Amino acid sequence: MTRSMRRIRSSAVLAVLAATLLTACQTTGAPAPSAEQTHRPPPTATPASPLSDAPGRVVAQNKGWIVRAHPATKTGSAYCYATRTDDSSPLSFRATAKGAAMLVNADQHAQAGKDSESRLTAIFPDGETMALEASPLPDGGVVVPVELPKYEDLFEPFMRSRAVTLQRDGGGTEIGDVNLGGSSWALAALDECRILHTDK
Repeated sequence: MTRSMRRIRSSAVLAVLAATLLTACQTTGAPAPSAEQTHRPPPTATPASPLSDAPGRVVAQNKGWIVRAHPATKTGSAYCYATRTDDSSPLSFRATAKGAAMLVNADQHAQAGKDSESRLTAIFPDGETMALEASPLPDGGVVVPVELPKYEDLFEPFMRSRAVTLQRDGGGTEIGDVNLGGSSWALAALDECRILHTDK
């Protein structure tokens, strides 16, 4: 190979290397976002409870239960809340001007989910069973919303019984035996609190 041919070949190799380096420099950097990344919706925040966050005032206490009235605030409506005085029971009850709820292992501000439904079966000592439409909560609790016209009908077995066994999904996870002693007084006091202390 002659000296001139070697020069031509070396020049060609250098030209190819220069072009390769130029292309690499132009294509480096952050990759273009994919269509999924570009159109991905922002994460949804947990909606705030529509209930008042004001401290409750004790309006009634008897038979191992306590009823508190929580006044309305600018961001939340008033409600009444009944729970055992010693917090020994997983069961509590809540009432607002528009509705009521039975809560199982749930915070007093717990709200029923719109898309998640479950069935809660209540089994009473006399053999009576009751299927309740419920909503499971992220923390493992359950909320059973109740329309006010059905308030007394739905809660009547809980008022006259001394205990109840609760099961999720009609035989699924058993929540266990719950003492209902004094619940008749508690539910009557809760309804009175609703009438007197919640917004109309």
